[in-house]
Amino acid sequence: MSAKPSPPIARNAMRCIALIVGLFLVSGGCRADQSKSINELNVFHAPASPTATLLIHGTADILAMGPVIEGFQKEHPDIEVQYRLYETVPLYQEGASAPSDRPVADLLISSAMDLQVKLANDGHVQRAAIATRGLPDWAVWRDEIFGFTVEPAVIVYNKDMLDRDEVPKSHQDLIRLLERSPERFRRKIATYDIGVSGVGYLFATTESMLSANFWRLAHALGTTKAKLFCCTQDMLDSLSRGDTLIAYDVLGSYALRQAERHPNLGIVVPEDYVTVVSRTIVIPRRAQHPALAGTFVDYVLSEPGQAVVANGFGLSIAGVGTDREQMKTRYVAEKPGLLNFPTLGLPALAYLDLVKREQFVKTWRQIVSP
Repeated sequence: MSAKPSPPIARNAMRCIALIVGLFLVSGGCRADQSKSINELNVFHAPASPTATLLIHGTADILAMGPVIEGFQKEHPDIEVQYRLYETVPLYQEGASAPSDRPVADLLISSAMDLQVKLANDGHVQRAAIATRGLPDWAVWRDEIFGFTVEPAVIVYNKDMLDRDEVPKSHQDLIRLLERSPERFRRKIATYDIGVSGVGYLFATTESMLSANFWRLAHALGTTKAKLFCCTQDMLDSLSRGDTLIAYDVLGSYALRQAERHPNLGIVVPEDYVTVVSRTIVIPRRAQHPALAGTFVDYVLSEPGQAVVANGFGLSIAGVGTDREQMKTRYVAEKPGLLNFPTLGLPALAYLDLVKREQFVKTWRQIVSP
């Protein structure tokens, strides 16, 4: 695997940047604030006289979600959209028990697919009459959860600080590199703190089932005193500054965008296996505008919506109409590595059992951050 993004992905990223820049120019600097501050409300004013307001709580940053929301408003110019940024675990907690002093969101969007399944299974979301015909089977569950992106976990490295022949092309390569030179990489490896990151926990539990070497890699991370982060963007910023050399289990969509801004970053899609999440969207049971929320879901799953999603997130679920096996075949043809989706359904709850979760996180932290 080349250390650089493959040409189709790189072109998508370039189109993403061009689209975002174009939208900023057209809108006079983007209608929404670009702040990444957690819980800050970004308001996308209606292009026409507003007739309703849609409130979305989501974990995707505004650079990725902004074009999607503005694409929706092109088809529905009378709708104001308010978007509040969350981390995965607080988003789940608010979905499970919305505080009385805040308006209930009309939509919840999260990359922590397992937590979204738990919300649905516990009765906190409602079914939506969405035209799901043609969607991949893994993208829909009980007409309550809808996946609309494909986001692989990748390895990102600082080109200025890592020799070309040292670049790990697989998880196995990364293990060998860290075991060979633990002192060189001390405090120079970045990864999620799975105790606070929902998507980090999902990646870890999925990989523990996929790879017999998962705990060996955890031990290697611990030997180097890996730095733990809450969020993908914080890992990438650390890499860009040169504070760390390698970031492990990074959301590919964020990595592509960061690499466009910082050419000193390289991206590796592992050759042995690739863990993937799909950003999922649900309508809370207490949503104030469920019909309008359903209209938004319809848009993100439509062909025009998926085109914008592909630009903003690197990969959409398109083509719509392919099943999981066809998707794997197409992905493997374009890049090495094997695509592994977490299951969208009850099996996703296996590692959310409270006792099992606490034990998994405790064991992982004892090894990675003793």
